[in-house]
Amino acid sequence: MDSWDKEGIPHKGWTCIGIEDLDADERKDYYVNCEMCHHEGIRYVHIMEHPNFDGYLRVGCSCAEKMAEDYKNPFLREKALRNKYARLATFMKKTWSLRSNGNYTLKFKGHYITIMPSKFKRGAFNLFDASHI
Repeated sequence: MDSWDKEGIPHKGWTCIGIEDLDADERKDYYVNCEMCHHEGIRYVHIMEHPNFDGYLRVGCSCAEKMAEDYKNPFLREKALRNKYARLATFMKKTWSLRSNGNYTLKFKGHYITIMPSKFKRGAFNLFDASHI
């Protein structure tokens, strides 16, 4: 029996208070079941709350759409999160150059980014963007 059939759980009027990507590393063991329909393998979890429900439910995109009666924004939130992690993955594949002075540099979107050891704290680093100079 899924939560759509349980008494005391509202079907409409929910608000999304956040969304999580459970699998930034693409490990299937991070996935969870939708707490509304019990569909297995939810990677992007929409966290839903309702004024007449104590706590919140962690659901998939389809249930979030139905619960909020919003068939546009849950998909857009999920798409934005997917794009964010895709951009991060692309950035992480960039190759940094090690300079003779021990600094690492990277040219990214017209900016030269430099990572250098801190002069004041051992084991710490500073980040410098020389593009605005």
